[in-house]
Amino acid sequence: MIQNNFKSIRLNILFTSNNILCTITNLKGEVLFWTSAGSKKTRGAKKVTLTTLVSILDSIIEYLIQLKVKYIHLNLKGFDKHKKAVLKCFKQSFFTILSITNNSLLSHNGCKNPKKRHI
Repeated sequence: MIQNNFKSIRLNILFTSNNILCTITNLKGEVLFWTSAGSKKTRGAKKVTLTTLVSILDSIIEYLIQLKVKYIHLNLKGFDKHKKAVLKCFKQSFFTILSITNNSLLSHNGCKNPKKRHI
């Protein structure tokens, strides 16, 4: 059930504190393929290691080769020290990266409390 008419896709990678979630969508936002560190039969703290990330990226690249995709829009979200490894992996592959988006949310300590009234 693989369609061969995709030229470009969007790859969303979400780095949480205890898992890595990857979703491949077309440009309309319809999900084509997804994988996570938990689906690779790794449990606990091993889910956020570099070896698990490499195995996830290998399965994604294998799927993209079957799909005959040439162009990728990368969307990285969350905090992790392995974001550079994702970029390095896709730069070494034969895909052309059209855009890289980093949607890491930074908290700025929120609203200030009102000061107490001194009488």
